[in-house]
Amino acid sequence: MSKIPADFEVMPDLGAFHKLVGPIYFKRTQSGLIAGLRIDERHQNLGANIHGGMLTTFVDSAFAYAVRYSQSPPIRGVTTSLSVEFMGMAGAGQWIEAHVEVMRSGKRVVFVNCHVWRDDERIARASAVFQVVGPYHEPR
Repeated sequence: MSKIPADFEVMPDLGAFHKLVGPIYFKRTQSGLIAGLRIDERHQNLGANIHGGMLTTFVDSAFAYAVRYSQSPPIRGVTTSLSVEFMGMAGAGQWIEAHVEVMRSGKRVVFVNCHVWRDDERIARASAVFQVVGPYHEPR
């Protein structure tokens, strides 16, 4: 299994469930946020492909982190709508990336899109709407 790309860092936990499926990695770019995941056996379905629920969790985590920092100061948002279209596969040992774009970050809602890539193949696309519920405060 190859190493995590050097320019990625571990995404801070987004809650107890996030700890069960992670670690998820991220890096910021000029165009937004890229989240990364090294798929392991616990992420797979019976067909040795990433489970659709895991891919959805990965995308939702990437969106949540991008939404948090879509404004200054950071905000807390909750997913109100999430749509994922699956187009390809990825298995244990492979690295996938979700390239997130914040389309609009307003007072009440934030709209986000992403494409998920395995190497040069797009394996999913997703979009979501998050409700802004207040300012984000770092855990103590």
